[in-house]
Amino acid sequence: MWKDFYTDQPLWGATATWKTVNRNLEYLIRHHGSKMDRAVALARDVQVRLESIFFLLDDLCAVTCPWCPDQCCLVAKVWIDFKDLLFLHLNGHQIPPAQLLSDLKETCRYWSPRGCILPRIVRPWVCTWYVCPTQKSNLRQKPKSVQDQLIRAVQAIKTGRKEMETEFIRTVS
Repeated sequence: MWKDFYTDQPLWGATATWKTVNRNLEYLIRHHGSKMDRAVALARDVQVRLESIFFLLDDLCAVTCPWCPDQCCLVAKVWIDFKDLLFLHLNGHQIPPAQLLSDLKETCRYWSPRGCILPRIVRPWVCTWYVCPTQKSNLRQKPKSVQDQLIRAVQAIKTGRKEMETEFIRTVS
């Protein structure tokens, strides 16, 4: 049942729902004030780890995406999930004006012929960690230390996102 619901439509695809969920998150974070400090610290740690791999991901994209005949951004059906939204709010980032998709028949509203128009830090986690087969091949040409750094960072980010979410839920419950 949950799987069917989850895959039928993007979460918060309707503009009114998107605005409501963001208003509610803003309220909860503000209402709990300093009790939210640990969740904020976890979100900031995730941000530092994300920023540490952006140069590598940008490099991989620069040598593959412009020439790709089947760009992920045009065919992928992804959206900003709860952890993504929580990360953005806890770090005080500008929230995109709408969900990536309002319907699974659409293409991401933030795609442009020159790539994603959202700053990398604001993009959903799935858009950051996904490395296509061509990029994986290019990554294998890099020193093992670079490959290991990416693997460690991705694992630490996954763990940090889960801890951030758990701490937020503990605080507001």
